[in-house]
Amino acid sequence: MELNTLKYAALALAIAALFPAAHAAEEKPKANTEQQRLDKLNGKALGRVIYRGATLIDGTAAAPRAEMAVIVKDDRIEAILPVAQLSAQQTEGARMVDVSGQFVLPGLIDSHVHYATNPDRPYAEAELKRNIYGGVTGVRDMAGDARELAGLSRDALLSRIPAPDIFYASLVAGPSFFKDPRTVVAALGTQPGSVPWLYAADEHTKLPLAVAQARGTGATGMKIYANLPGTLVRGLIAEARAQQFPVWTHMQVYPASPYDSLGATAVSHVCMIARYVRENGKSTYGHNGEPSYEGLTAQDPGIRKYIAALAKSGTIMDATLSVYKNDGPHCHIGLAGEITRAMHQAGIKIIAGTDSDNTGDDPYPVLDGELEKLVRYAGLTPQQAITAATANAAEALGKQREFGTLATGKYANMVFLARDPLQDIANVRSVVLTVKRGHEYARADYKFTPLPAHED
Repeated sequence: MELNTLKYAALALAIAALFPAAHAAEEKPKANTEQQRLDKLNGKALGRVIYRGATLIDGTAAAPRAEMAVIVKDDRIEAILPVAQLSAQQTEGARMVDVSGQFVLPGLIDSHVHYATNPDRPYAEAELKRNIYGGVTGVRDMAGDARELAGLSRDALLSRIPAPDIFYASLVAGPSFFKDPRTVVAALGTQPGSVPWLYAADEHTKLPLAVAQARGTGATGMKIYANLPGTLVRGLIAEARAQQFPVWTHMQVYPASPYDSLGATAVSHVCMIARYVRENGKSTYGHNGEPSYEGLTAQDPGIRKYIAALAKSGTIMDATLSVYKNDGPHCHIGLAGEITRAMHQAGIKIIAGTDSDNTGDDPYPVLDGELEKLVRYAGLTPQQAITAATANAAEALGKQREFGTLATGKYANMVFLARDPLQDIANVRSVVLTVKRGHEYARADYKFTPLPAHED
């Protein structure tokens, strides 16, 4: 009995030695299956799709090109060429999407949102869904609870929720700012000012560590906000740039002056220079008690001096025209538009940020209104307004190599419109299809319901 057992064991070993390839072949499908699962999670298993027949508006100053084909492989643009030049090799096995008569442009980016100041997941998801089905493929969230934003960002990247990609900021400000109730709700369970996404800086702060902690939150950039002297603002900007980390600020970070923010990747709120000029350099931060802007124009020497300095610095302007109204004590939309126009004419790059929720019963993104204001009040052409929400916005994020224009190798972030936005910027509302990283969001599939109530 024992002899037979040994004989069979030896025979089994001999067979295994003779057929190692067969054993390896049995294991290979498991490896492939695992890789396929990972590829699917990472948007690498979408196949080849050809969108053919649209007029291409690529996000640059280039003239539109009719009857174009955009070939997408998985999550990236593989090629862009005239339909007439498509080869049999390119079309073989590809899914063909007829977009004849439509207009394709890069996915739009809202460069100033707040989805987690007071974290509210149902509201944020509803707002994000409205954006993606409205042609918005990216948003820059200008600080909130990074714990919530990290989760939303991951779910958006993996297409677990219908949403634009979310690029959020980690905020740094002076210690006294963290009495602000907005920081309390954005740090619930912790102490605002002592956490990396809401970080208090003073003259004792080790700036390399402060920037490194901001990066460690998963943020795309650092926002410098309030209650910091000019020396610290300049130091933080220099350190962030040394670490190749985008740095964004309010145009004025009180008590620092607007000139201390020059050199940041982007600054926000165009009317801050009007306030600075009218208040003769007032250095106290606050939302109330604004001066009168009567008679002030973009030709004011103080405003012209700042515009020249901003243009020389290369800093991008996040105008946020949606914040400004036609009446009331604050800087009005007419003046905001006039200053933005002067900045644009000086060669300053403008980005389209809203910093404002539109009404909960509007089925289209608030970004559409910002683009209309850039055209109506700031004098941008529709093509320039589109660039503000695409190429310039991607540059402000430090992501210009990844998206922002329609080009080979970039992410397949696109929006297809039924009507020409270059004839009327309001036509950005004629969305037929949004594509983000190769995933499709057909407008016809979107069933809009009014957004839930939300309190910041």
